[in-house]
Amino acid sequence: MQPSVDIDFIYEDDRWKSTAFDPEQTAAQAINALFALTPYDGDDHTTLSIVLAEDTFVQDLNKNYRGKDKPTNILSFPMDEDDMLGDLVLSYDTIVAESDDQKKTFENHYTHLIIHGVLHLLGYDHIDDAEADEMEQQEIDVLSRLKIANPYI
Repeated sequence: MQPSVDIDFIYEDDRWKSTAFDPEQTAAQAINALFALTPYDGDDHTTLSIVLAEDTFVQDLNKNYRGKDKPTNILSFPMDEDDMLGDLVLSYDTIVAESDDQKKTFENHYTHLIIHGVLHLLGYDHIDDAEADEMEQQEIDVLSRLKIANPYI
């Protein structure tokens, strides 16, 4: 079943508002594509929040919730409520740096991370090789639907 999804956006860093793409529209397209291909047994309507932040904000959360005192590209916080998937928090600085390093567009990398984060909210993980392979294949399939190349090549 493909749920309808309300997405609440919180801008902790205004640089997100001046990207060459619309982060809200891009995230919505990615999430809709994901739910078109990914089994979902939750409510027919759900909500998630996406916090668009910067390295310091993300580093503080990463330190407090994961014990890792460094920034990261995305953090996922699943919720135990039927009508709420959870929260995603993304760092502008890290995503820009990774995009440059990996020779990807900022928009495509952001799209990939949104998909990756929502899969975590749905219970996917990459702790062991089998789980990682399954999660990566889901990401590749959704990105392909969006005409974005395999990010793992």
